[in-house]
Amino acid sequence: MAPQYEVGEKIDLHVSRTEPNFDRACDMAYKMALMRFDCDDCGHLNNVKDSSRSTDSIIVEFKSYRHGGSMTGQTVDYLFIAWVERHDDE
Repeated sequence: MAPQYEVGEKIDLHVSRTEPNFDRACDMAYKMALMRFDCDDCGHLNNVKDSSRSTDSIIVEFKSYRHGGSMTGQTVDYLFIAWVERHDDE
């Protein structure tokens, strides 16, 4: 199967929780990015076209937060964006 993403291509990552906890949401978003870009144990990004483990980094950035509650409970939705960024190999 051919890689799905380009270096620099941004993707949305939605994290939903039943209680607010920003640190856990950030950790979950980063793990989701690792899975979406198919990062293996050696740091190769197998789902990114022409990726190089020595120059590419996964970046995850917080975008928005929504917290709703009612008599039946609460929902907390976080939106992150993620992409692979290439750095010059100097």
